[in-house]
Amino acid sequence: MSQLKKLHMTNSLSSLEKLSDITKDLRNINIKLLLSTARKLFMKAEQYRLEGDEEMAYINYMKYFNIIKAIRSKPDYTTHKVQVRESLGDTEANRRIMDSLEMIADSLCERYRQLHKPPSPAAPLNQTETISHSKPQGAASPHATEYARLGVVSCEELYQRISEKSVLVMDCRPSADYERSHLTYFCAFNVPEELITPGMSAGKLQARLSSTAKASWASRSVKESVVLMDWNSKDAQPAANTPIATLLDILKNWDPDVTYRAPIQIVDGGYEYFIMMYPTHCTNPSVQAPKQNNNDMETIDDIEYPSINDISMKEDISPRDFSPRPDINRASKQAALRTYQQAKPIAEIMREQAEFLQRAQQNDEQLNSAAKMWKLLIQRKSPSSNFSESDNQLLYKILQLESQAEDYKIENNRLRNDVERLKTFQTVAPQQVTPKDAEATRRIELGILERQRLDEQNMRERQEREHQLAIAREAKKHYRSPSPPPSPPEESSPQDEVSLSLNKPATNGVHDLDLSMKEILDEKPMFDRATKPTASPSNVERIVSRSRDFSPVIGHNVGRGLTGLKNLGNTCYMNSILQCLSNTPQLTEYCLSDKYKNYISRSNKTNGQVIEEVAALIKELWNGQYKCVASRDLRSVVGQYQNIFRGVDQQDSHEFLTILMDWLHSDLQTLDVSRMRETIGAAEQAWLDFTKAKESIILHLFYGQMKSTVKCVTCNKESATYECFSNLSLELPPNANECQLNQCMDMYFSGERIQGWNCPNCKTKRAAIKKLDISKLPPVLVVHLKRFYADTSNTGSYAKKQNFLSFPLQNLEMSPYIARAESRAAKPKTYQLYAVSNHYGTMEGGHYTAFCKSPNYGRWYKFDDQVVSTLDTSNVISSAAYILFYTWLPPDTHARCFDDV
Repeated sequence: MSQLKKLHMTNSLSSLEKLSDITKDLRNINIKLLLSTARKLFMKAEQYRLEGDEEMAYINYMKYFNIIKAIRSKPDYTTHKVQVRESLGDTEANRRIMDSLEMIADSLCERYRQLHKPPSPAAPLNQTETISHSKPQGAASPHATEYARLGVVSCEELYQRISEKSVLVMDCRPSADYERSHLTYFCAFNVPEELITPGMSAGKLQARLSSTAKASWASRSVKESVVLMDWNSKDAQPAANTPIATLLDILKNWDPDVTYRAPIQIVDGGYEYFIMMYPTHCTNPSVQAPKQNNNDMETIDDIEYPSINDISMKEDISPRDFSPRPDINRASKQAALRTYQQAKPIAEIMREQAEFLQRAQQNDEQLNSAAKMWKLLIQRKSPSSNFSESDNQLLYKILQLESQAEDYKIENNRLRNDVERLKTFQTVAPQQVTPKDAEATRRIELGILERQRLDEQNMRERQEREHQLAIAREAKKHYRSPSPPPSPPEESSPQDEVSLSLNKPATNGVHDLDLSMKEILDEKPMFDRATKPTASPSNVERIVSRSRDFSPVIGHNVGRGLTGLKNLGNTCYMNSILQCLSNTPQLTEYCLSDKYKNYISRSNKTNGQVIEEVAALIKELWNGQYKCVASRDLRSVVGQYQNIFRGVDQQDSHEFLTILMDWLHSDLQTLDVSRMRETIGAAEQAWLDFTKAKESIILHLFYGQMKSTVKCVTCNKESATYECFSNLSLELPPNANECQLNQCMDMYFSGERIQGWNCPNCKTKRAAIKKLDISKLPPVLVVHLKRFYADTSNTGSYAKKQNFLSFPLQNLEMSPYIARAESRAAKPKTYQLYAVSNHYGTMEGGHYTAFCKSPNYGRWYKFDDQVVSTLDTSNVISSAAYILFYTWLPPDTHARCFDDV
């Protein structure tokens, strides 16, 4: 910040607050206009803060919060929540604004005190405390710290938030007390008193929680508010060394990787008050708060809801060191010093910002140029004319540039977080900050603010383009000339065959792909080798005589596996998946070497046609001669068996992948498996039942098995079922602009409490805990991110979650999610990413691409229909990621497995 300007507005904070009041009636103003006004006020406040004008900054910050209060009080706020969050920022943004307002309020209070020079020290102390202790939410006249220091929440207010499902409740009573009675609210969980130790970090506390509690714990950064509750605490600053005080200290001072949307609060009166006021929202309202030691109370330590994995269902993944740290006062300079030690050097932040701003500017220039071309195109094109291939390519380019702009917006927020860590240190230890560092910090903040202004301008222009694109799509829907139905595949030579493709970290050369997959078969049932089929002359003749239309475009020095796929009319969803499959070395070698011909099944629905066309296409993609080819014959075959793939409308690549995997498995499912006479486990029996005692390479590469366990809370009786899967479909955390893949995994594999389960042991309906684990990991793990969901505000349509998901390119660890028996028997496996199917835009008007790591060259490439280009590794992770392809197979492992059968 620059040097502070002289006080020029008034002589007290209370007078300044009057100037921040908004006298205009906001009830009849729509939310969009209020959001725009709020953003402008915030930008002004930031500018004044950087210029050193604390009074004007305070006024604009307060007006900003008053606007927010008006927005949240509007009847239609619930339907606009997503829009409000997108406009007013994420968790980090809210926390930063609160911190800025609090610091300015404290500074002004001290400056006004010095201005008046009161006779006794008590007066300024009281005046300061007026600023530093906030009133409960919903007070009629908001002060600065009403938003920045909300210490206590009443039971009535907690009930309201529970009704809105906007709060996360951490109950830090003993686990036995929690089991006897707790809130019925699904976002309330137990942080047992016996696990909370003074001196521990949030990370170590998390490690001690059950896996289900960990999933709830992980949501603390995305909930509107977090409240703590014990039996009867009433103070915002509970007595030292009590569990709730220790937990509050851990979350406030030793949880550096998480920022909260609002200050953490304590329930006034605790669970004892809440159970008296709202008994129907508690599992056992007749329970009494313990006096000292309640030895006569029944304990059910073996049912520590909902820690199913901590009881007997899953062993700890790895031993952890729980030795506590020294009990120190973290609300001190030492905490700031620790934050500073974790922060990046100012020079590194400046370098990263310079590089980032250059990339963002280049993206802006490309986006503006493409947008201008699109605007001219729309103006010149008549409503009845069709869009050409080049027109669609321009549209797809705009969608990708817009997605990249959103990613740069998130990167700008990360830089701001780095600066905030430095500023924390500069505030408490100004004597260690040089003028040069202070000036550098100010310049970085100005750059961040300017980038934020450009992001808002881009957003306005994007909304205008979306309006134009909606009109264009509607025109395209009505005036597009109908495409002729795809002709049935014609007969042709084998060198013209086409196939499907999938991505994976691969080998150095396609011809080296003929190595063994012994690891895949280590625990496989015995086969009846007498039933091994032979390639009959009729089958071979059928394959050889077929003629196919690839419409190839000859290229110069095209690398093997780097051939693009033509867009045949919104077939980018199909192209994306095919390129991912084409970069799976084991599947590719299986097709290139014609091994698949020995195992084609003619007795299924697709009659072996799908694998034939997939193999033929893969051969074209890997001959190294063509810049791009067309997949007309494959499209004709899949359209023949599934109508949705026949037309020219955009489809879901995940749906296409799932159906295609089933077809390929069915086309190659010819190896009969002899059931072993000795007793086999339930998991293996379920696996044989799923495969109908027939095997295929698709099954061994892509299919895994899930174990679902239900455990009775009363008697601990367990019941397990098994189900096979070819991909994991993971939910994205709600209300989070950024998230991690492991967060989504934790959510998916965490236990859930169910009611009314027919316990076979108790012979009656009981409460139970349901838990998913992986009982068999596939060599190729496909992870689908559930970005699309039904839009309740628009019946019949779907909306898209634009979360930026961070996922590892290497060493994805799946051990925490493996069932106990599997984890004991199998070696730990780590997965490497080798392909990503991306989606840009919306479900109605989007575009698919693929990022694949070439098996031949060990580099990442971008496959955008017919265009193939190199891709920097740093650009693989983006908010467009939709389907991730991982493998634990070594790069030199190939598909010779069926030769050994």
